[in-house]
Amino acid sequence: MTIQNILADDYAADGLPMRLIVTVILLSVIIGLSSKAVSLFLNDVNEKKLKGEIDLIEKRAAMIYTQGGARDIDDPDDFSGTMEKIHVEIPDNSAFVVFGGMPSRDGNPQTSGNLYTDNVFYYILKDGRVQTGSSIARFFTNIPGQPIVLYPGEYDLTMELVKNKNGTYVKIE
Repeated sequence: MTIQNILADDYAADGLPMRLIVTVILLSVIIGLSSKAVSLFLNDVNEKKLKGEIDLIEKRAAMIYTQGGARDIDDPDDFSGTMEKIHVEIPDNSAFVVFGGMPSRDGNPQTSGNLYTDNVFYYILKDGRVQTGSSIARFFTNIPGQPIVLYPGEYDLTMELVKNKNGTYVKIE
């Protein structure tokens, strides 16, 4: 077989389009599966970051709550409360985070809490998953009984131990 015969032999060219189509399909499947895996990996990383931020808030609030030294919010002259400032960043894969309330049926944050759910916290991710937890600390905002709702973004939170006729709370602003 000479070089001219090899160049003139076109039997292998008959199967070339089929090989090309199979290669393109296999490459598309591999790229699609890889992009899905990367997306799931990034969502897991963001969820772990969110859990870390929530854990930071909960642990610091529990520490303040157990140490005591609450300020009486009904007495305007009382300035003795334990106070701490922390910086948190809620990742954008979460819809919102709530401290001091239970998840509602419609998926929106509640506007009011009660004495039985003021130690509950939860978060809802944009994909609809809900995770709840509880703390020894009881939470509220400036308005007693209203849960704290944090949307994605950065926050400089001030946590203060306060008390009123209903008990002792960690007020988060």
